[in-house]
Amino acid sequence: MSGPKVVRIVTREEILEICRGHLARVDAALEEWTRVGRRNECIDEDALAIATRRRDALAALIAADRFMDVQKQAPIEEEFLRADMQRRLAAVVAEQAAARSKERRDRDAAASLLRRLRELEIPLEPELTSKLERGDAQALTTGFAMLADVAVEKRAAHGLAASLKDNSPAQTFADWLASQPAGPADPATEKIAARLDELDTIGEVDTANARMRLEEAASAAPSRRKLLLDGLEVETGRGLTEARLRASLRGELLLLRAELSAAGGIVSEGSVDGLNAATLEAEIASVRAAIEELRAKRAAAARRLAVLEGLASLGYEVAEGMSTSLATDGRLVLRSAARPDYGVEVSAVAGAERMQMRPVAFEAGGIGPDPSRDRDAETIWCGDVSTLQDALASAGGGLVIERSLPVGATPLKRVGVERPGGATSGAEAPVRRERTLR
Repeated sequence: MSGPKVVRIVTREEILEICRGHLARVDAALEEWTRVGRRNECIDEDALAIATRRRDALAALIAADRFMDVQKQAPIEEEFLRADMQRRLAAVVAEQAAARSKERRDRDAAASLLRRLRELEIPLEPELTSKLERGDAQALTTGFAMLADVAVEKRAAHGLAASLKDNSPAQTFADWLASQPAGPADPATEKIAARLDELDTIGEVDTANARMRLEEAASAAPSRRKLLLDGLEVETGRGLTEARLRASLRGELLLLRAELSAAGGIVSEGSVDGLNAATLEAEIASVRAAIEELRAKRAAAARRLAVLEGLASLGYEVAEGMSTSLATDGRLVLRSAARPDYGVEVSAVAGAERMQMRPVAFEAGGIGPDPSRDRDAETIWCGDVSTLQDALASAGGGLVIERSLPVGATPLKRVGVERPGGATSGAEAPVRRERTLR
């Protein structure tokens, strides 16, 4: 296949920029992971050190030109950090639910203790009574001690025989507290409380008012309690859905801004906190488009330059400014210094991701090289393409032939040129009519 070819070009510069963008996203993800983790007190320095080492390993892959490994592992690391923080925040919410359960148990135990103390007609100070009604832990300890004193007095009254009869150890406060049955949890209240806990971990919504209303519902009359809980159910459900969406969009925008900055683009300095979902989505689309446009322009320039430098190394006459001409006109013809009657035509659409390259023959006034030499020119061109492939690959890029015609499948294209003064044959350094190549 030595005739016209359609090739796809990838340069080392293009791949390197993509990898640097991946690393910038990981850096931003790590920064957000650290910020959220520290705010919710769910990461420690050891976890941070491990995450930092993984990030540094990705940077080392770039330094070692292991670009494919970076493109595979960086998105995995980015997703891991996101999922890991979700697991850590879920554990925080679970701990808060367990703390509420313990608080409820303590409150119920305090109520039981208060009833028992009153049954025994033990005098209680008003402050102690008030604290027991609130489930205060210190008041529980004090109340149990008073109950234990009464038990000791009764045991003494029954005599030593009675005490010896009971060989079981005296019950401790912890044993007594553990033996107290916890009141049944209200599913509606627990659901709302868990939502509020998650909203607190996200950190964008003030839950103080909702928590006050939830506390109010606990002691409200049944009809008002239902109204309060129904309102909180709708409000917290909608609020949590919106907060999750905003948090996800916020995180993606931060990563894209880091990626744009790594590409050398202009990044907005405005804060992303407090932006609604629609604004975040619009900003994400804008930043993503800026990244794509910036990379496309740079990649196209790098592809044109890589191809022209490669052709120059193969002996084709490449002059300064030809890369710009190729970008402007989309077409360029280069002469082979070793075979002045022949050259190559390079055509590229905007972006230059794909190029068509074909051998051509020059003719002036209808006079050009003998057509019998065309097959040799095509065969030589095939070897040039293979050499160009190897050169791009060794530089960290690549050239993939997507379509190619065999030798002789189409007549070799003739490019008309002007004959310099006194020249009588196409072999005497023809000059193309369309543009001076030197």
